[in-house]
Amino acid sequence: MMKRAVKVLVVFALIGVAAVGAWWGYNQMFGAGEAWYVQVDNTRLTQAGENNNDFPYHYDLPAVDAAGAERELGFDTSRELREGAYLHLTTLALRGVVRWEEVAWEEIPAPAQEKLAPPVEGSGDAA
Repeated sequence: MMKRAVKVLVVFALIGVAAVGAWWGYNQMFGAGEAWYVQVDNTRLTQAGENNNDFPYHYDLPAVDAAGAERELGFDTSRELREGAYLHLTTLALRGVVRWEEVAWEEIPAPAQEKLAPPVEGSGDAA
């Protein structure tokens, strides 16, 4: 009787581990992701290499999250982006940058603003 109970507990433990792993993997592939902010610098634009999803351009830019943490992020685009534009990037651990959109300076959290260059007066980005 005791051996059977141990076997059942082991099976349930394995099922639990598999479920947690599946949940983690799903969130890494399709979850909400992390938000990062960058400022476009076209001197850091290169031609995309292999595995670029048919996008001809590649950027490697310093990025800042909402808390002010910094790291470099790379992503491919179909076109050259507007110099000095601010972007909100969404990243997933297993896929990297999955989405980007241009945002106004005012939409960037204050800790991230402290690490990015402020807009130049008269550039259209200033309030």
